[in-house]
Amino acid sequence: MRTNPKLKTYYPYFDYVRFIAASIVMFYHDGLIKWEPSGSIAVDVFFALSGWLIGGILVRSRKEDLPRFYFNRAVRIWIPYFAALALVVVVSLLKDPINLKWFEFILYKLTFVYNIFGPPQLLEYKDMMPLDGTGNHFWSVNAEEQFYLFAPVLLVLLGKFGRNPITWALLSVIAWHQHLYAPIFLGVFAAICAFKYGDFYEKPLVKVILFVILITSTFGIIYSNYQYFSPAFSISIVLLLAIKGEKSNFGEFLGGISYPLYLNHWIGVFAANSISGIFGFRGTFYSIVLAIIIGYLLSATMYLLIDKQCLKHRSKFYSYAGGVWVTISAYLMIVIGLSFGIFVW
Repeated sequence: MRTNPKLKTYYPYFDYVRFIAASIVMFYHDGLIKWEPSGSIAVDVFFALSGWLIGGILVRSRKEDLPRFYFNRAVRIWIPYFAALALVVVVSLLKDPINLKWFEFILYKLTFVYNIFGPPQLLEYKDMMPLDGTGNHFWSVNAEEQFYLFAPVLLVLLGKFGRNPITWALLSVIAWHQHLYAPIFLGVFAAICAFKYGDFYEKPLVKVILFVILITSTFGIIYSNYQYFSPAFSISIVLLLAIKGEKSNFGEFLGGISYPLYLNHWIGVFAANSISGIFGFRGTFYSIVLAIIIGYLLSATMYLLIDKQCLKHRSKFYSYAGGVWVTISAYLMIVIGLSFGIFVW
């Protein structure tokens, strides 16, 4: 991919947003936060971030840049994801009865289509899922992977139509109405507007408007159906905190552990339940705290061993042919997963 300073814009506050969002998901799953929409809203913030950042990259990219884009996404997303999925599978093989339905759910996750075929079956087949549905939160990673395949087609291959703000405004409205990952579309819409019209979100009047949207949507989330207001809440946070700056080691570390924390925080619950069961405090507040501590420690370890090393060394392993192979593999996995899911259903 071309060297372009604009592609390397850094937003230091996003590191803290990622960490807080991943922590909220963990707190909800661990039982520290009881409010049900909290985890979903945190995921919406992740989606808005992805739309804004990835949209900002793709709107400046050419067709010849795509193999590098897909390669970078694969290294960043696939390796930690498949490592996390492998942990779920190994523990499940030791603990669960294995049947055809179990293999079905694993295949959905392997091919990044679990968000389409998995959650609708959660209530009926939870006991047949790996670890009684542990890993259900992988649906959001699958949704983002599909976005990484869909967005380049519009933003890069379809030219002016795909980069037209009206196109993404319409997609955002449709997605919002259907409750279908609207924050991602809003993030891309905002990125296109920034590309075409400059950094509109930095203007004082726009910041006031965004702050009003944030406050209004916060009340809407609390007192009404959160699904109607969460997209506005998420994109307003992203744009308000889209402040350019330099990396800090601490912020980069917190942002870095957010992905392994999101993927693997379930292990903290399993470990804490085992330990607290031995010492007689299972189901207490102390067990929850222990699960959270283990979750943070484990995610930090996995970040240092996996995520950070992947990002540090991925350029050494890139080749154009390898990028093309990764691109074909990404689309092929989705096709296989969709074909299997449609056939089974």
